[in-house]
Amino acid sequence: METNQFEHRLAMIHDDLQAIRVFISENNLEEQFNLPSAQCERAMSHLNNIAIACDITSDESLSWKPFSTTNK
Repeated sequence: METNQFEHRLAMIHDDLQAIRVFISENNLEEQFNLPSAQCERAMSHLNNIAIACDITSDESLSWKPFSTTNK
């Protein structure tokens, strides 16, 4: 896959992430997303992780492991 295609895909994921955040805010769902998930103390952390992973200027997510391999 070409770099510009990869960057475009990440930009589209990030765009949907922003739409989800607006939906959560407009529908007063913040309280539900502050509840824990099976993997995190706050479900909102998953959205934050997606944003971090989409940022190709950041190396933060490169050391992360998938939940599917860490919770076994």
